[in-house]
Amino acid sequence: MATGARAARRLAVVEVLGYHSGWLALQSAIAVCADAVLIPGIPYDLKTVAAHLMANESAGRRPSLVIAAEGATPKDIRGSGTPNDQMDNLRKSLSPLSDLRFGEGSRVIDRSGSAAEKVALKLQQLSDRETLPLTLGQLVRAGRPTALDRQLGLSYGAAAVLALHGGTADVMVAFEASELKLVPLSEASWRRLRLRL
Repeated sequence: MATGARAARRLAVVEVLGYHSGWLALQSAIAVCADAVLIPGIPYDLKTVAAHLMANESAGRRPSLVIAAEGATPKDIRGSGTPNDQMDNLRKSLSPLSDLRFGEGSRVIDRSGSAAEKVALKLQQLSDRETLPLTLGQLVRAGRPTALDRQLGLSYGAAAVLALHGGTADVMVAFEASELKLVPLSEASWRRLRLRL
């Protein structure tokens, strides 16, 4: 997505799952080297985000990707509660799972894409960069595991149980050069850090 957005000279704002938690957004942002990530629990200020993106562009690093968890909310300047809080309060006053966008008595809650749309529009206004809101939503859940997925999962589990049974602790199972190895957790963290540097 970042490559496509960069080629089109746009800023992609990709919404991922995570209404109450941001771990998927954080992992996604790390995996694709996103320019910014917005997660629930840490209200964002898009003026600050836009300034950061434009500073990077001035330094020669063209920003192209912002990851936003679906539950990410802006900082509340007026103290009236976040938009998600306001929507939750409105829903509580109606029938369970109601959503006003679908008419009276509707029971469909569809908030997918709303975070990407809001963030993309505001960033476009603040940065004069054309933005592209994208929503992965349930697509990231993928399909059923393949035979290889199951075999690898069983292998990891079996190796972990054997390690525990053998009295080995503070290690993780890693796949290296066609075999499973036990790697000390301290070394695993250091390896990951070195790969990023």
